[in-house]
Amino acid sequence: MNDQGTPVAANRFRVVAVDADWPESRQFMGSGHNQVTGDMHVFLWFGSASYDSQAEHVRVFSASSGNAEVGEVLEDALEDYCNPDEGLPAGRPVPEPITITADGNPATFELWRNGSNPHWVARGRVENTEVVLSGSGIEPGELRLVRVDDLAAYSAPMAFLQAREAISVVMGSGLRAAGSGRQSQSGEADTALRVLRDLAARGAAGPGRELHGEEADTVMRALRDLAQGPGPAPAGESGAEG
Repeated sequence: MNDQGTPVAANRFRVVAVDADWPESRQFMGSGHNQVTGDMHVFLWFGSASYDSQAEHVRVFSASSGNAEVGEVLEDALEDYCNPDEGLPAGRPVPEPITITADGNPATFELWRNGSNPHWVARGRVENTEVVLSGSGIEPGELRLVRVDDLAAYSAPMAFLQAREAISVVMGSGLRAAGSGRQSQSGEADTALRVLRDLAARGAAGPGRELHGEEADTVMRALRDLAQGPGPAPAGESGAEG
């Protein structure tokens, strides 16, 4: 913290991602921000939209320097990826060094892999961001990593949209994400009003119609957003873990 008791400047933290040439989907999986310590972390997924871990994919965990989450995520990844059937042996396996390109520069990571399956786990640092990578179907040494501060381009389940925007705001880059969210809400509000006008007109003429599927979801979401009104997204712990 600084002398005023404010958490360590968040703008020193940047999320690490696979570069824009990645051919598959890019998805935001969750995040966390401790307002007291300033610790932050973000999960990103690069692979199939169905999260198929057997297909080519890379999972990227980014954390602020010194974040205790790093060790826990690494242990989970080693167990899930390197020893999915028998669990971890006594003590952490010995890694091998590997060079991965990050922001155009070589960065040394620790690499763990199990010869009996194609999965691997790597840990390193990109400037002051601690990174845990796990994946399959692509050699980690072929990855090109970049640091980003705008997460609006990463798709996310509806439940994670607020967390995605909140972490972007904390990193000091929420204008595009927030603008995109407001634009989306405005479009959904227009849809809701149009459908409600249609329902009212049909109701006046006779029996109304029911809402189903995506149309119903859009109307309810837009009405909820309109009822809540604009406001800052919470920056507490949020998103998916694991």
